[in-house]
Amino acid sequence: MIKPGLKIGIVLTLILVLPSLFFSAYEISNLSKNEAVIDSIYTGQLESILFSLNQYSDDVLSGWANRLERETEDANTLLSKNYSIDAIGIKDINDFKLYAKEKVPEDSLANLHSTLELDFAANLNKIELLQRYVKSGYRKIEALSNSLPGKSLFAFALQKDTLSVKTVLLLVDTDKFISENMGPKIQSVAQERFYISVFKNESEEVYANQIQSGEDKNITQKKDIWLFPDYQLGIQMRGNTIEDLVRERTRTNIILLIVMDIILLLGAWFVYKNVRKQIRLNQLKTDFISNVSHEIRTPLALINMYSETLEMGRIPTEEKKMEYYKVINTEANRLSRMVNKILNFSRIERGKREYHFTNTNLNAEIENIIANYQQHFDQNGFEIELQLADQIPDIKLDKEAVAEAIINLIDNGMKYSAEVKKIEVSTCLDGDLVRVDVKDYGIGIEKKDQPLVFDKFYRVTTGNLAHKAKGSGIGLSIVKHIMEAHHGKVELASDFGKGSCFSLLFPVK
Repeated sequence: MIKPGLKIGIVLTLILVLPSLFFSAYEISNLSKNEAVIDSIYTGQLESILFSLNQYSDDVLSGWANRLERETEDANTLLSKNYSIDAIGIKDINDFKLYAKEKVPEDSLANLHSTLELDFAANLNKIELLQRYVKSGYRKIEALSNSLPGKSLFAFALQKDTLSVKTVLLLVDTDKFISENMGPKIQSVAQERFYISVFKNESEEVYANQIQSGEDKNITQKKDIWLFPDYQLGIQMRGNTIEDLVRERTRTNIILLIVMDIILLLGAWFVYKNVRKQIRLNQLKTDFISNVSHEIRTPLALINMYSETLEMGRIPTEEKKMEYYKVINTEANRLSRMVNKILNFSRIERGKREYHFTNTNLNAEIENIIANYQQHFDQNGFEIELQLADQIPDIKLDKEAVAEAIINLIDNGMKYSAEVKKIEVSTCLDGDLVRVDVKDYGIGIEKKDQPLVFDKFYRVTTGNLAHKAKGSGIGLSIVKHIMEAHHGKVELASDFGKGSCFSLLFPVK
């Protein structure tokens, strides 16, 4: 049979915990998918920007080609108006004309002429392909390999007449082209939203739009520039990148889900503990009612039996009558103490118990308690040993409440003592506390039970004597409440099988 507490735990797990965990797993899975979609869209947008910049640089070169196609002899004008063009070469079947910047010396011009002719020959296969393209009505600009460092060489073919074709070479200073022609476009596209840079050989930055002081730039999104194979365009959002935002959003959402799950699990655990505690408390209350009913029934049965015997006149001697009267009186006192204990506990539970504090000599009060209780000790065969320290200061106490606490501890000691019937009561001054120890040599209390013995209705069940001993389970909880009302505390030291010592600690002030 499944215990009620376990049933509740299973129900809470099925209703609260498992759905929450499944929901969290589902949400985390969706988060990953959503962030992948966002990242894909963002990457596509950046690639579109890089594509437009590449297209623009291609359009610049095409514009130059269009101008030369219309006005082939206007090469010098094109050179003067475009800072990045170093030279223009026009080659037909029999001639190779070279146009260069005016500041270039004659000997350098001759060297340049020779170098370009060699580069032309080295790229002859590409050039022949360009010539075939133009004959079929399609003009294409192609980057050629060249031997000039920091320069880019481009070629395209022009249809001279129906039979002949000429080839145009454009020698461009790459870094100047990027700063003069691509730079303004980069600034226009970037504005205040993006960092856009041009890199040479993937790591050397040769151009960048303006960066504000204190901003951190770490560009990872790069694309090759079509015209310049050794150069790349890089782009990154200003401030937090989409990658950063995606990571931060994912991390935040996951943290929120985890926190929600933890709160839900703690809530379920709290509900489970409280429900289990209530079930245990209800069981203890049931046991309390059963124990109290049994305890009340026993003295009532004895009183009823002895009083009926006396009423019927069946007692032959006065001595026997006195014995019966004594039993009736003892059981009536026992019943009275039991009822008073229950009433006091009820007042404590309702917060209605009142305390009246007066300056009291604790040693004198203990002696008075033992004297009044001596007959009970004698009847049960218990030896009481008092060890009262001298010079115990008077302290403010509620005499009735303290007497009740000490009697409860003595009763407990007697109830759980079998072979060694001895109770020791001692006092001492412990710093700024007055200490009262009530020690027995009974069955003791196991360590697992020691933190629980002051809980209401809790009764130790370990050992045969513990099973046989009757009690309500409220005595020690009353002792704890009384000590708290005196701003003191109660402590327990016990060895299982050797006895227990309960200590009442009262503050001097």
